Amino acid sequence: LKTTHAAQPKSWGLQFSMSTAYYGRAVPLALRRFAKIPCKVQHSARFHEPITLPSGIPPGVHVVLLINRLRHIEHADSWLGVREAWDRLLAEEGIKEEGEMQMFICCLLPRFPLLQLLWWWRMRQWAELLKEKFPDVHLLSSPHRSRDFYQRMHIHQDGRAYAMVVRNDGEILWGSHDKFKEHLQEKDMVRVVKREVKYRYDEYEKLEGVRRAQAISDGKTSPTPSETEAIRAQAISDGKTSPTPSETEAIGEGVAGAVESAQEPLLGR
Repeated sequence: LKTTHAAQPKSWGLQFSMSTAYYGRAVPLALRRFAKIPCKVQHSARFHEPITLPSGIPPGVHVVLLINRLRHIEHADSWLGVREAWDRLLAEEGIKEEGEMQMFICCLLPRFPLLQLLWWWRMRQWAELLKEKFPDVHLLSSPHRSRDFYQRMHIHQDGRAYAMVVRNDGEILWGSHDKFKEHLQEKDMVRVVKREVKYRYDEYEKLEGVRRAQAISDGKTSPTPSETEAIRAQAISDGKTSPTPSETEAIGEGVAGAVESAQEPLLGR
């Protein structure tokens, strides 16, 4: 994954991985659930009413960047590159869902009113920049009381910015802090994308199998010869039908062959 528009995907590996950030806990962040955060929309081309992360975002995978210091906005560039790479790779595989791969920058506001005014002023500036170039990036804010998110997520509240790749059901595919460290994390992120691609293909195949079985059951389509054989074999196994003489003979020959092959090592002793 590269952080530029001209990035080219790496060749896929066979391993699957996830973020290994533990943050003082036995369970890595990528195996926890994303805690809910109520947010007000500061800038978005898509959302206009308050939303709750993550349940209020569209289905699919998205990038969430949580910032609690003004300087944390510097980390957004690297995660914009990650979002663009994910978006491109899912589209190339033909498995991108409608409205997914958005990026949400959530500002966890300070307690003191004067500091909040400074944040409002800076968020207005950020919104103007996003409006020009990044329609898929959304700027949100959440009140100070939402900082209990750190306790609920069991992560350190020590001035870090946290970035996560999440689903809208709260599943975390990747979790780390501050900027995306390409030279250290690129290979692991590619493996996470690979795992997601495989997961989606597997789910698609299961869904297609269920649809075809339902269509055959409803008489809307005819099974192939191999499907007919599999259906009949299952019916015989379940006792719903009796085998023909030739099928009985084939079953007997198969059983005899299995017994004979099982006895061969014993006879050779």
